[in-house]
Amino acid sequence: MLTVVVLSIAAFAFALGSIAAMSAVAGAASRWPGQMFSYLMWMIVIAGVGGILVSGRILRIDEETLVVGAVSEAGGTIIAKLLLSAVIGVSVALCVTWILLSRKRKERDDRFGQRRLNSPNDIVIAFMVFYVAFSILPLIFGKSHQFHVSLFYPFFVFIALFLWMRLSKVDPIIVIKQCLGFIVLTSLIVAVLIPQLAVQPSYVGLIPGFDSRLWGLTTGANSLGSVAGTLLVLEAAEPAARRWLGNGIFFTAAVALVLTQSKTSILAAFLGLLIIFGYRLVTGLRGKRLSGRNENSILIILIALFVLFIAAASAWVMFFDTSVFTSIERNLDSRAVGRLATASGRTWIWEVAVRGGMENPLFGQGLGFWSLENRLRWGLLGAAHAHNLFLDVFVRSGLVGLTTLLAFLYFVFRYSMRATRYTHAGSIALAVIFLVRATFEVPLQPNAILGAESMAMLAFFLYVIDRGAKRRDQTYELAPRSAHFLRAGNFR
Repeated sequence: MLTVVVLSIAAFAFALGSIAAMSAVAGAASRWPGQMFSYLMWMIVIAGVGGILVSGRILRIDEETLVVGAVSEAGGTIIAKLLLSAVIGVSVALCVTWILLSRKRKERDDRFGQRRLNSPNDIVIAFMVFYVAFSILPLIFGKSHQFHVSLFYPFFVFIALFLWMRLSKVDPIIVIKQCLGFIVLTSLIVAVLIPQLAVQPSYVGLIPGFDSRLWGLTTGANSLGSVAGTLLVLEAAEPAARRWLGNGIFFTAAVALVLTQSKTSILAAFLGLLIIFGYRLVTGLRGKRLSGRNENSILIILIALFVLFIAAASAWVMFFDTSVFTSIERNLDSRAVGRLATASGRTWIWEVAVRGGMENPLFGQGLGFWSLENRLRWGLLGAAHAHNLFLDVFVRSGLVGLTTLLAFLYFVFRYSMRATRYTHAGSIALAVIFLVRATFEVPLQPNAILGAESMAMLAFFLYVIDRGAKRRDQTYELAPRSAHFLRAGNFR
């Protein structure tokens, strides 16, 4: 009886505390609306990094198999859940406050209206439709009806970010670079101070002797690679105002990217940098003042040349010079080279994903398809997803989810093209990174808002939304890069 009374009092106190906290957030949002986007982004980053830090994770090799152990699992889980609860509570409070905020005040502080740009309602609505088709509809119509709270709470986090970004007084790109830089820098520091938490030992990489892999304060090396690669390209596109700071950011991101040994992230970042520097070279040769049509033509030509180069090199390796892989094996680790033929085992995962999607092609299998039980049955223990964005969406949400994803990406790439001249091809470079990663990873994970992969995804989407919104007056030109709202170089 005493236990029931104590628990009831504790639940009542928690409810009162939650109401008071949400009221405080609503009050702060009404008073300082221009800071809420920054605060929420930092809360997400700290919750994600903090959850890994307190997990007590230990990376070790046991009988040639990677084991992710933990020494403080219970306490770490509680702290991680509290951090996540704080993010959810603040997001819900911000969504409610947005409804109560006066229309006049929202119009006055709207950063899109101040630049005579249309509000990005189309791309936000497209994302939310995709979210519902991916997360909610399979719960009802999917083959398995596994429920998890992560199917719902990220919806409010995304809505809060998209809405309050419009009122941000600080350039969102400044905030994004700060958050990405924080993840990269803390990962490198923790790798030195607590290597068992952040560094995977005895990794079989392409370079003999280079047998450690940096996970940092993320869930995996590929996740950290996506963050480091995105920061690297963003710094090239939006350089810091202080040259020494920009060089430091670029060097730090490059070091972290190499240490992750994430082949997909390294390839994607390399292509992104090629696009940015190639675009600047061509526009510099032809003069700085080019029409939008000429810039788009140059960009299309550059992308086409890169695609043709990759296709020609692949065809040459496969059909004309079969000694290339033999030569590679002499200088690189033969075990890692051997895995390239199956994309490090991804082809087997893709086969499973295709078969699973075809069992219920309209609405997919739902959340439970990649459960631990299924992965053990298939012998694919490490396959937490399909390692391909389009296959992952297809197997989980069927053709309905895949159609809404393609519709959303249509708006994303439209915004990216419109932002080309204002980002000096930075938006296209990030789009290429996204597509490369979408081929071998799942860069868009709507149900994992705290993951580092999600932070890289948000960086891309928010970047193109802010820079690529359509002008209300077609004769109006955005202010030069020296304008306050476009200076992402102040990495403060």
